Amino acid sequence: MVWDTNAIIFFLQDLLPESSKLSLFKELNRRDQYYSIITEIELLSWKRLTEKEKLVISDFLSHFRKIELSEEVKDETIRIRKKLNIKIPDAIIAASALVQGQELLTHNQKDFEKVKGLRIFNPMEL
Repeated sequence: MVWDTNAIIFFLQDLLPESSKLSLFKELNRRDQYYSIITEIELLSWKRLTEKEKLVISDFLSHFRKIELSEEVKDETIRIRKKLNIKIPDAIIAASALVQGQELLTHNQKDFEKVKGLRIFNPMEL
């Protein structure tokens, strides 16, 4: 599963329903979890991020596999952007999930549901 930025924020800020948190805890232990390099940039570039928050984020991400901006992800991002009017960061995250053959965990279904072949799970509804 590829975690979108908002899914990580909701998880770390304890904003998810208890049933969702339990499901995600099970998923964390059951199989590989991924995040896009864009998610790391979004999380760590927040202007008011404290050193403690940076450490919490970095520790959390250390349990995941990072999807770098490879040629394959770049090409898929370009394909998505040509077809759809979604932001470049979202296109990169969607492309990352597609290239990995993984579903995307996001609360931003509105933009991502346009991407053909992308399986989406809303962390608020697990």
